[in-house]
Amino acid sequence: MRRSPAIIDLELPRDASGFVRRECPQCQRDFKTRPCRHDASILQRRLASLFPFENAHESFDEVPDWWCLYCGHRAAGDEWLTPSQQAHVEAVARAWANHVRYEQLAYVSRTLSLNPRPTFVSVEPEALPGPMPQDTDDLRIIPLVCCGEEVKALWDWEGPLFCPRCGSRHGGLSGRQQIHLEFIQE
Repeated sequence: MRRSPAIIDLELPRDASGFVRRECPQCQRDFKTRPCRHDASILQRRLASLFPFENAHESFDEVPDWWCLYCGHRAAGDEWLTPSQQAHVEAVARAWANHVRYEQLAYVSRTLSLNPRPTFVSVEPEALPGPMPQDTDDLRIIPLVCCGEEVKALWDWEGPLFCPRCGSRHGGLSGRQQIHLEFIQE
């Protein structure tokens, strides 16, 4: 009997500072946030929507809406994957579907005494894709006071910013200015 493929970890790649890249479905600009507890549900929902053997309605956990850091567009949490992240998740779903299909067809070969004349030959699928490479560290860190989180934005963005978690609008910043917060104990 053939061994099933090894379990792989599927997670969104992080940069050296631990931030995860997101892309707005409206304006297609990149920004980064810290990983959140909903990232696993986001990946699970995306995989379930692509995996043909899954009952999608049984595996969907609710994920909160997020806002674009630049244009303020609001969308479900699973719509913020970058094209490379989406392509990787699709490749994993296809590979798992191929492994499931292979196991279903190989069952006939393993139980040949019950069916001595199979009309097909099952072909072993390719290995599952490995993890995505680490993301590049190409954006600047900006603290957002509303939720107490940090985000990474484009260096040349000077317009207003919106908090990805709560949607609060923050005034524009110049790419040439440095932000320095100092907390004073009272």
